[in-house]
Amino acid sequence: MSHSDILESCRVRQQDEILTLQSIYGELITVLPNPSQKAGTLITLSIPIVLPSATPADLSSPISSSLPLELTHLPPITIRLLLPANYPAHAPPRPVWMKASLQQCSWLSRKTCGQIAGKMATMWREEVSDGEGMEVIFRWWDWVANGDFLEEFGILVDGRLKLSVPPMIPVSTFHTLLKSHNAAQVHSEFQSTAYSCSICFENRMGTSCIQLPCSCIFCTPCLNSCWTLAITEGSLENVSCPSPQCVKTRATRSDGQTSINYIDSETIRSVVGEDLERRWQELRERRRAEIDPTYTICPRSTCQAPVPPPPQSSQDTPTPVVSGPRIIRLADLTRTEKTEEDQLPTPPPTANTEDRWDRYRLCPKCNYSFCLFCGNGWHGVHLPCAFPKTSEIVLEYLSYSEGSEERRRMEIRRGKMNLEKMVRQYREDEENKQWLESRTRPCSGCGVRVEKSHGCNHMTCNRCHSHFCYRCGLSLSPSDPYAHYRHPGTSCFEKLFDPEEIQRFDREAGEGMVGDEWPRGIWEW
Repeated sequence: MSHSDILESCRVRQQDEILTLQSIYGELITVLPNPSQKAGTLITLSIPIVLPSATPADLSSPISSSLPLELTHLPPITIRLLLPANYPAHAPPRPVWMKASLQQCSWLSRKTCGQIAGKMATMWREEVSDGEGMEVIFRWWDWVANGDFLEEFGILVDGRLKLSVPPMIPVSTFHTLLKSHNAAQVHSEFQSTAYSCSICFENRMGTSCIQLPCSCIFCTPCLNSCWTLAITEGSLENVSCPSPQCVKTRATRSDGQTSINYIDSETIRSVVGEDLERRWQELRERRRAEIDPTYTICPRSTCQAPVPPPPQSSQDTPTPVVSGPRIIRLADLTRTEKTEEDQLPTPPPTANTEDRWDRYRLCPKCNYSFCLFCGNGWHGVHLPCAFPKTSEIVLEYLSYSEGSEERRRMEIRRGKMNLEKMVRQYREDEENKQWLESRTRPCSGCGVRVEKSHGCNHMTCNRCHSHFCYRCGLSLSPSDPYAHYRHPGTSCFEKLFDPEEIQRFDREAGEGMVGDEWPRGIWEW
């Protein structure tokens, strides 16, 4: 075969190979123009690397520690090849340049890229048969795309990727770039694949589906209907994966177990929109306030937003002593001598078991600052709480058994010392109330309680001068207050004096008043 025939045969074989590769990989293969009609053909290959499974990756640099990461996709390797005129028969493709770009850096070193180019030439020589080579670009592509070169060059060792951080780039930045690229490729792969919805059982493309953290896949319209109903009805438990297996797993989990397959707010927003996602956030915070005693609800009726506890301050950390200007007190200048008591060491301050700032709350919605215990506007740490509904709080507290979880939650929410003080005050007030109700009567005019020591049941209030009956509490006519006791059929008929009062009067009239020296008759006064 003449030389021209060989070159023509190579040109046809090159065109067939390029067409075949473009039909498989599409835009990942580009044939560059050759306006000068130079010998050979320039093509560019952009080869994505897909690993068989999620592979842990260790990122290390001389100055920073490694950060763990799992990858299924590595950034593509871009190779520009020059196909000689006598390829594939008598010469291999020659790599002009090779890049493993990841934005502003390269995730492969120049040494590794040179090793890949050398291995490619070796692979072409292995295909030579009877003095004539074969098309080898597809084999190269497959060798790079499947990540076979990683293990061959010591990048993949014992199932773990060993990636060196490029110089002048922090480990965290390199970690973020790799993770972002991996997530974008996984999302793109998901959108281009068809899935069966577990609710309607129809096959839909990934662009119309969503994959939950538990790996279950649903079409967006079905999941939207399911979650919209749950959020509208306030059923937070149903804003989760509706697959039977996941529902069974959640139903059989223990109470102390953390949330299984937690759905994040971004996923919920992508399914039901911002308005329902905002309502879901409010319902979740309100539920948190019902469960966690350190949470509360804003007391403003126009707000009612859940209020989280303030961030914990690092009070346990010892405060370093900072040297500063010396303070000289007047008492130190006027003191001439020290007594024994002055020379005794000052006792350390006792630890306060209750940080009064723990009760401070600031509503994140309306910026209203208030007290967690009493619900009033913030009154500072030195003023006591004023409870508007003390009796309701005390009765609820006393209804729970001592040492119960309900009591503990109330003690956290209201303060144990406050509750004990309220219980003591409540019991004292109840005893006073019982005594007043049994020994006194309220004035029918102003309500002031009056105690009768002796005499008739016609009472005159010293405060408002109202006339009322001590027996029944009815108001009496000032012009004739005794008419009330002359009406037959009433409970006070002929009851101006109680029987006990009449007996006492008769006894004192017959025996003399206490302190008298001789008995007196009733008409001798």
